Amino acid sequence: MPAAPAAMGTAELVREAAAAPGKGRSRGSNAFSLSEGGAAERWIAPFLGLYLGWAVARIPEVFPAVAIPKLPMVLLIVFMVILAVAIPPDAWERVWHESHPLKLVATLAVLSVITAPLGIWFGGSFWFLRNRYVIAVVIFLACLIFLRDRKALRTAVVIFILCVAAIAIYTLMHYDPTADIYDQYGNLVDPSLVSIEQRRVQVSLSLDSNDWGAILATSTPLAVWLSAGSIWRRLFWGAIALLLIAGVVPTSSRGSLLGLIAAGLVLVSVGATGWRRMLMLLLVAGSGLVFSAIATQGELGRFFDFGTDDYNVSGNEGRFYFWRQGMVWMIKRPWGYGIDNFPTYFGWLNGPDRAAHSMWVQYGVELGVLGLVTIITLCWFLFRRLRQWRKAALARRRLAGDVMDKEAILFGHVMAMLTGTLVTGSFLSNAYYPLTYMSLGIAAAALLGSPLRDLLANEQEAGLSAPTSSPSAPVLRGSRPPARRR
Repeated sequence: MPAAPAAMGTAELVREAAAAPGKGRSRGSNAFSLSEGGAAERWIAPFLGLYLGWAVARIPEVFPAVAIPKLPMVLLIVFMVILAVAIPPDAWERVWHESHPLKLVATLAVLSVITAPLGIWFGGSFWFLRNRYVIAVVIFLACLIFLRDRKALRTAVVIFILCVAAIAIYTLMHYDPTADIYDQYGNLVDPSLVSIEQRRVQVSLSLDSNDWGAILATSTPLAVWLSAGSIWRRLFWGAIALLLIAGVVPTSSRGSLLGLIAAGLVLVSVGATGWRRMLMLLLVAGSGLVFSAIATQGELGRFFDFGTDDYNVSGNEGRFYFWRQGMVWMIKRPWGYGIDNFPTYFGWLNGPDRAAHSMWVQYGVELGVLGLVTIITLCWFLFRRLRQWRKAALARRRLAGDVMDKEAILFGHVMAMLTGTLVTGSFLSNAYYPLTYMSLGIAAAALLGSPLRDLLANEQEAGLSAPTSSPSAPVLRGSRPPARRR
């Protein structure tokens, strides 16, 4: 007869829980597991990575030769059909119960619909909901469901990062900080009169330097995560990460630089442990050297120019003015102006339409105070749970082989990815961008598909305490802590 759970050693219990993902399977559905994707779900992962390259990095705008008519729309419809038909209702019920981020994103979606008729221009909000916001929500759901499997996640991220790297190579090869600048009449402008602002790279028609810098700050931690493993992985993906960091130079975007620095600090602090942390420090130091070697004197001057005479601080054309306006409007109309109506209202009062230049202000003004509280709660929950589960995985890595070590590494790099997205989004109108919802979806998928959930549940069922006395080890809802034994 098998030994009772209480009689089993902690090491045996942890190994068994880490090696048996069966508890993650939905009741009534033998085909769906929270920690492992089926054959069809893994098959869709490369197409999802390709779609992220299309929708987030916008690679067809840079390389028109790869632009396939209607391909993004077809892939989006395929994802929607698979999510609606291939995932059984009981599986959705299990995901809804286990994924708190899914509930918060659903709250944002409901608020966007409710505030549209209550806003100042229902027609504009309805158009944005139908043509833009639905794309962001489907990207979140697709990342949450299809990328919860670790192999599928790696496949999709590999394809997405390669798309971003291809654009980075293109921009670096075609960027010339000394190129001639012509005015609107075709006359050559005196180089001494050309500002660094005029020399910033414009990647494509819809991808300006600030948006491109945000994509790079978000993608770099994912590239570093792909480098974990063999020496060849470290060499290849480490070089890709340095390439992405170098790609920030032509943007001259201070928000992107802040996002990179913040993501680098998170990578050093929670992205690795032991001797790997030294490698991470060397990578960050090498990135700084590459950055300073490529940037011109004018670019470095703009990157580190945060004086009070900057246009963002003084005058009515900078971010501080837009943010102050948004705060006042939020107080006057706390239920919101309707999704995508910040530029509309600004134009009514001040002339030309201007964006909020901050995802937080954008959420607060357009979806109301409740929308701002919801997105803050979502980001806080993701960071808190990723940090807690990283500590729990590190506490169990000696008992569960390298499974928990890989989980801890993934959680740390996902935290860095989120940091890059949210720091750059604090200076851009990225509230409903596919980039933002991709990051939120990947973070939610990392939590949903972790084998750590079953491991912790098995420990609690057996009445065993955690291998370490870490106070931040998570406790599942609906379960009681084990009774203290004499």
